Amino acid sequence: MSNPIGPAGLALIQRFEGCRLKAYKPIPTEKYWTIGWGHYGPDVREGQVITQPEADSLLAADCQRFADAVDDPAYCPLTAQLNANQRDALISFAFNCGAGCLKTLCKGRTLPQVRDAMVLYNKAGGKVLPGLERRRKAEQTLFDTPATPASEKKEDKTMTYPYLKDVPEKFRPIIEKLMTAGIIQGDGSDPNGNGDIIDLTHEQVRTLVFVYRGGGFDARFREAGMAPVIGA
Repeated sequence: MSNPIGPAGLALIQRFEGCRLKAYKPIPTEKYWTIGWGHYGPDVREGQVITQPEADSLLAADCQRFADAVDDPAYCPLTAQLNANQRDALISFAFNCGAGCLKTLCKGRTLPQVRDAMVLYNKAGGKVLPGLERRRKAEQTLFDTPATPASEKKEDKTMTYPYLKDVPEKFRPIIEKLMTAGIIQGDGSDPNGNGDIIDLTHEQVRTLVFVYRGGGFDARFREAGMAPVIGA
């Protein structure tokens, strides 16, 4: 298994997929049903209902599946040349269009050509869909955004915050809220007076914050009697 999707890619997927806890068909002619954060396939049944944690779990698994495809030279021959934002953009593309389309998109193309060809995948049922056009443009924008190559960000990804007090101030209130709602389970209080033990990596904190800001934990907040991030 390769590295997980980055926060920017996760936020893009959540923005365009949205989250619906009851199975639906965005396009009536589609073969299978969709549920949660755009989870699509034969395992989704008509009338099926899932919980928010189940939707979040499906999202994480789907993102990892398509991250693995992007990191596989058989699907993306230039994967070693991708920076973090280019990788995230292609993961979002594969999440929406499938690993087969990813392979076709990348075959025989340079990175600039891959970027330009993304807009060709804007149709469903032979018709151009405005939502797909917007998503392809958003993926191109992310693809074009300068970023440090993933190989140069290892220190960030492995940085660990042993205690809640170690989390950067701009993220700490969000992590505290997630702990209050029971979404994050700490390891108790440090007997030496350092406060709550959390042992979260920097990458985990960033991912939690992006999911939080996208409303991904709102159902859990409501269950805990807390205010959601999006809506009332």
